[in-house]
Amino acid sequence: MKYTLIYFLLLCGIILNAQDKPNILFILADDLGINALNCYGNNIVESPNIDRLYSEGMHFTNGYSNDPTCAPSRAAIMTGQLAPRTNIYRVVDRYLMAKNAEEMRQNMKYLPPASNHLYSKDNGLSPDKLNMAKVFKQHGYRTAAFGKWHLGVGRSGMNSHMGFDEAIETKNHYGFSTVPKQNDYDDLVYNADYCTKKGNEFMKRCVEDDQPFFLYMPYYLVHAPFDPKPAYVTHFKNKLLGTEYDHERVIDVLAMIRSLDDSVGELMQTLKELGVDDNTIVVFTSDNGHYQVKGNNMFAQPYRGNKGDVWEGGIRIPYIFSWPDHIKPGSSCSTPIVHVDLLPTLADLANVQVNPNHPLDGICLSKVLMGKKAPEREMPLVWFYTNYSGFNSKTKQFKSKWVNVIQLNDYKLIEDVETGQYELYSLKEDPLEMNNIYSLDSDNAQQLLDELQKAKEQAGLPLPTPNNEYGK
Repeated sequence: MKYTLIYFLLLCGIILNAQDKPNILFILADDLGINALNCYGNNIVESPNIDRLYSEGMHFTNGYSNDPTCAPSRAAIMTGQLAPRTNIYRVVDRYLMAKNAEEMRQNMKYLPPASNHLYSKDNGLSPDKLNMAKVFKQHGYRTAAFGKWHLGVGRSGMNSHMGFDEAIETKNHYGFSTVPKQNDYDDLVYNADYCTKKGNEFMKRCVEDDQPFFLYMPYYLVHAPFDPKPAYVTHFKNKLLGTEYDHERVIDVLAMIRSLDDSVGELMQTLKELGVDDNTIVVFTSDNGHYQVKGNNMFAQPYRGNKGDVWEGGIRIPYIFSWPDHIKPGSSCSTPIVHVDLLPTLADLANVQVNPNHPLDGICLSKVLMGKKAPEREMPLVWFYTNYSGFNSKTKQFKSKWVNVIQLNDYKLIEDVETGQYELYSLKEDPLEMNNIYSLDSDNAQQLLDELQKAKEQAGLPLPTPNNEYGK
């Protein structure tokens, strides 16, 4: 009788523990810049549902991506690790694959670290590496993902090898493709609507089965191609007719943001209808800064740079967290946050452990989210951007080339690996990065140089490899 009672009490504890686990809804936008939401200050944008999420939770005013392009930042999100540990440095090696690849290499003093090839089977993010989905699955969560993966194919794809119980990878907007191939839609269905439908169905099944869930919703919006819903194009054309924003591409982007917002609203409505909104942590962010938009480049303003740049416009992104009765509504935080912080933060909020043998390059910000005093960030923000692209045959210059960046205590240092030159900015006094003070502030310059060297060593960044083709 005694052992039966003990077993019954243990079983009750397990059931209660499962019910008490907070669900995780992680919404990732694609190429959504810091000035691409109404709640972040752009009153031309219509984003009522994301604005509501913003008002119901905490937003960060100094949010960053770990890379100004897609794949490395997504690897950082999933693993909590920088590129030297994930080996996802770049989306593609243009200096090896572009039509002018030979000419590019002849103008590259160094070769960047070898990067896993995302489009070669089983050669993207390693399926043996711990990631966010695996962490939650190991702790009793049901896991799913619907949308853009961009971290590999085959065993490196968005599938069970990566810890997902259910997953459908999608690409483009209208006429989108799916992996694995699905037959329950046609070319008239919008990608975001399809993913949202799948996400809602997944959450409903989990609630019916009394299972906590981790749902990753990496939308393709607002990445090119510019393929918005016609009704929203008409709406913004009429609204902005004759204004400085009356440009085709601006209107396309505004329409696509509105569709993204609709999807966020539907997900939030489903949580409410299922009665689990109070027990669900919702995260909304983006993979990198906004691309340049012809006509009016407002979506990264007022900052310098765009997607593909390590200036603020290329790496500043929104971060919004919501969890009723835990995260104070309408609150904000100025502590810097970056993608590698997400795994340790979400794991701690959900009271799950990350295997200590998996090194994390980010910090846990759960106490900040729960309303405790925001600490000064002692760990610097670091970027190793090794992409060579945008080569100009006339000027022999690259739009993007290998730079290493470190930011600490409102100071930001950029190291140009090719030239050995440096830029130093005081983001507090010069947030638009217009005045390089490297030669004027030797103390801060030296401190950041020392910290950058430590960061390289800790992360295991390879030394630049001299290029034998340079100058030929």
